[in-house]
Amino acid sequence: MTAGADKSVKLWNPYKQILLQTYMGHGYEVLDVQSSADSSHITSAGMDKCVFYWDVSTAQIVRKYRGHASYINAVKFNEESTVILSASVDNTVCAWDCRSKSREPIQILRDAKDSVTSLSVSDHEILTSSLDGCIRRYDLRMGQMHQDDLGCKIFHILSVVLILACL
Repeated sequence: MTAGADKSVKLWNPYKQILLQTYMGHGYEVLDVQSSADSSHITSAGMDKCVFYWDVSTAQIVRKYRGHASYINAVKFNEESTVILSASVDNTVCAWDCRSKSREPIQILRDAKDSVTSLSVSDHEILTSSLDGCIRRYDLRMGQMHQDDLGCKIFHILSVVLILACL
C-alpha cells in the first residue's frame, strides 16, 4: 500500500508491480496507511485531520472519524483490528472503535507536550514518540503510562526492536 500527496491510498500487487485498487476520499495529502490483520480493511489518515476506515474489496469508506485539531501523522490498528489509534500534531492519540457506529473517540491520550510523531501497538501496550523528546508506553493491562525523556526530538519508532530516529 502507498499513500501520498495525490490524496489517495493505493493497493499494489508487490510481485507483479500492478495497481490493484485506488481509494479516493481524502481532501488533502495522506500521511499513513495500514491494513487490518485479515486484510479486509484499511485505515488511513493525513493532512485532512480525519481517520478513514475502508472496506478493501469495495473501496468504500466504512467510517470517517473526526476529532483531531490538526493533521494526523500515524494510524495503526490494534492486533484484533477492532480499534484504530491515530497520532496527531495536536499532541494527542485518539482511539476509535471500528465495531461501533459512533464517530467519537473512545479514548484520548493527552500526555504529549508536542506533536505525536509515531506509534506502535501490541497486544497490551501502545508506544508513542513525540517532538517533546519523550517515548511514552501505555500499559493497557495495568492502566499506566511510563515516560522516558530522551532529550531530543523523536520522529519515528519501530515496533520490532525499539529503534529511535532523533535529531
